[in-house]
Amino acid sequence: MTCLSLVSKYHIQNITKIYNQARTQSKKVNLRGKIYLLGNLHTMPIAMFCAAKLYEVLGLDAHYARIEQFSHMELFSAKKGDTVIIFEEKNRHSSTLAMYLKKYGLHVVQMQPDTKNIQEIILFFIFVSELIALYHAKKKNIKDCFFVRAKKLRDVSSSMIY
Repeated sequence: MTCLSLVSKYHIQNITKIYNQARTQSKKVNLRGKIYLLGNLHTMPIAMFCAAKLYEVLGLDAHYARIEQFSHMELFSAKKGDTVIIFEEKNRHSSTLAMYLKKYGLHVVQMQPDTKNIQEIILFFIFVSELIALYHAKKKNIKDCFFVRAKKLRDVSSSMIY
């Protein structure tokens, strides 16, 4: 959102409505197997962010890719029952991809923001990214993030970063 504000002016009027839609749709997400998070031109950074949340909070095996890239590369490591989350509003291309992935046996999640405004769509998917991690932590009764519990891994990370 900060990057968008550097190149264009925008005003989001429906923040509460967008958040409530994201909350409702995120509660329905069931993560299984390996998780693939797919984004487009605008939502690829959000797919990456969501993967980071799933690593840090839940310690899950998550991968992010551009939607176009996924069909050429990551798809070939997918197994039946894995989860694919598409961070793009439903359109002909993404719906066709979802249909084929479901036929193969993948669990596909494609949420639909109730807006056509690109900034609101981006905000919706940012909320979704945070809420998926939160709701799955609650379902599993996780009180501390994975990175807090994984002290040895955290020590490796800290020694490399700091």
